[in-house]
Amino acid sequence: MKRITVLLLVFVLALSGMISCAPSSAEESYKIGALTPQTGKYAGLGLQTLEGMQVIADDINEKGGINGIPLEVVPCDDKSSTTGVTLGAKKLIEVDKVAVILHGTVTALAQSTMPVAEEGKTPAILLSGTALFDDQLGEWCFRPMGSEEDYADIVFQYLNQDLGITRVAAMMENSGYGQGFEFFMMDVTSQHNMELVTTQHFDPAATDLTLQITDIKNSSAEALVIWGSGPAGALAVKQARDMGVTLPIIAAFAQGSSDMVKAFGEYYEINPSLIVTSSKTDIWQNLPEDDPDKAMCRDLANLFLEKTDPPHEPGFYGVVGAQMMLFVADALKRAQPDPTDLAQLRSEIRSALESTENLDLFTAVYTLSPEDHYGGSIQKIVLVTFKDGEKVLVRS
Repeated sequence: MKRITVLLLVFVLALSGMISCAPSSAEESYKIGALTPQTGKYAGLGLQTLEGMQVIADDINEKGGINGIPLEVVPCDDKSSTTGVTLGAKKLIEVDKVAVILHGTVTALAQSTMPVAEEGKTPAILLSGTALFDDQLGEWCFRPMGSEEDYADIVFQYLNQDLGITRVAAMMENSGYGQGFEFFMMDVTSQHNMELVTTQHFDPAATDLTLQITDIKNSSAEALVIWGSGPAGALAVKQARDMGVTLPIIAAFAQGSSDMVKAFGEYYEINPSLIVTSSKTDIWQNLPEDDPDKAMCRDLANLFLEKTDPPHEPGFYGVVGAQMMLFVADALKRAQPDPTDLAQLRSEIRSALESTENLDLFTAVYTLSPEDHYGGSIQKIVLVTFKDGEKVLVRS
């Protein structure tokens, strides 16, 4: 049984080449390119995503593979940079000759995969948090993730209907992820008869957010929404509390990841404690017994506990990595392609992904088509908060 530790991943990556792409070994397998940030500022998220991919691949292989053919994960470090993304995607396509690329990264980097995948006629599933660029996915790229419109609605509905708040301040990351949320936020707040009293922006690598927070503190805002994909969003929570901001704060999925909680958890629990958007997997123990997703989430948690060292349940990005691998596994099961004919293999995977229908996974139910590579998904979003070092369900 293959077991993974973060330390082992780091050691392996340190011995790798320029872009840390591990060589493939199986003569007959479905090679899955795992392009994730394993070094650089997004490494904490990327390593979790890679772990989720590998956990699912190991489980599938132990059960006989896909139609008797094993999955071979070919990891590659995008180094948290657009250059690393481009070089990594090219190597996976041209040298490692993978059948499909899973790019488990952040929105700011995901777009760099699209032209490489299109040119290389290789299907790519992207971890991108914005729907703004869905019309640019082309023939070979897929984004079966959430839409900011869904996230924004649950955030502002909770603030308005549960807390009675009408005036909100927002801090948006200067990235596609932040831009997308801001775009949909304008319409959603209007629908809920809420006023955006100030909107501030921050760089993903920012280390000082006092100017933005000062403006928010001096405004008439009754709550603060922070939307980012990296540590700057969590830092904003810390600095806001340090500066005496006592407003309710709601933040994005990334701020609830295990590494962010470890680094900033004491600030998350300052009253009123931070609220983050999350998947049901993060809080499955607190779901009611009649929740249709509880058993699925429990099974995933147990699988991670079995296959990780030290044993731990998945964080949000581990869930996303697992889900991306399951997306490919579903397509392979239906297509049953020949792994030795690479061009045909890639084409058949693309066609199978386009015919995905009512695929029930951890964060949503997905249906895709040749015209829609995002998919009409039924989202499974919850809000959680923090108490005594644990996540607590706010609402589902």
